Amino acid sequence: MEDGLALLDGASVEDADVPNALGRLASTVAEVGDFAAMRESIQAGDHERFDDELEDLLRLNAVLTAAVKQDRDALVRRLKVTRESRRELARQVGGAPGGAGNRCDVSG
Repeated sequence: MEDGLALLDGASVEDADVPNALGRLASTVAEVGDFAAMRESIQAGDHERFDDELEDLLRLNAVLTAAVKQDRDALVRRLKVTRESRRELARQVGGAPGGAGNRCDVSG
């Protein structure tokens, strides 16, 4: 989880490692399975340590999930701006007089 947070913190939008790393984290957590059953499989003297580490893991997961949501929301906003820009550009091109865009007279 800590590696995932560090990766998100320093990653650019185009970084292909981010989805791969998040996929690995999700599959690792899924493989762990039932935390209660895992807790019962350890010695009673280690339960407090297990509980503390599980709590830390769940906090990191919450922070990581929030960071991913924030990045996703920013991406959605960028996509909306891009779509609106394309629509506006299409309107401008559609309203140009015939032959416009073929040449430019800069003599003056």
